[in-house]
Amino acid sequence: MTYVWITYAHGEEDEPAEVYSELDENRREVRKVEFFPGGICFSYGGDRGNFDALAQEPFPADLRALNLSGEREAKSISRAHFLEIWNQAQERPDGFMGMFF
Repeated sequence: MTYVWITYAHGEEDEPAEVYSELDENRREVRKVEFFPGGICFSYGGDRGNFDALAQEPFPADLRALNLSGEREAKSISRAHFLEIWNQAQERPDGFMGMFF
């Protein structure tokens, strides 16, 4: 498994500011945690389901291919770091739209 942390500098409230991903041996996303600027987070994959929210395309072997200067930066992280984030992530049972009602 490979673990990736992507940060976004856009500041959009309805777009994640940080994404933590676990990739399988084919570099496909199997678990993901998204953190939004307002403090909300969502987790997908594994025992949390919502597999359709995972990236459909494999991640590039060279994560620098994901970087966009001043917009997005991708880095490898350790398994321990990913698991810490995964275990702390809180699921919202009503989903993202529930925060608007």
